[in-house]
Amino acid sequence: MKKEIDYYKVLGSNVAYYRKKCHLTQEGLAIKANISRTHISHIEAENVDKSPSLDIIFKIATILKVEPFELFKERD
Repeated sequence: MKKEIDYYKVLGSNVAYYRKKCHLTQEGLAIKANISRTHISHIEAENVDKSPSLDIIFKIATILKVEPFELFKERD
């Protein structure tokens, strides 16, 4: 069974992947999500020390045009 930290790493990796796929910088995504660039940076960091709220995850998924569950799926 995966540990929580593993899911946070997958989430962060996927946010970065889909953000780049949408040609957005961390700053650009932060502006659209109405959060700080530092918050995006923390979400994408491998050594995540706090979890984002569901509201933020849903908002980011909408901006990146993916279903929220896609942010938690491991990509090949």
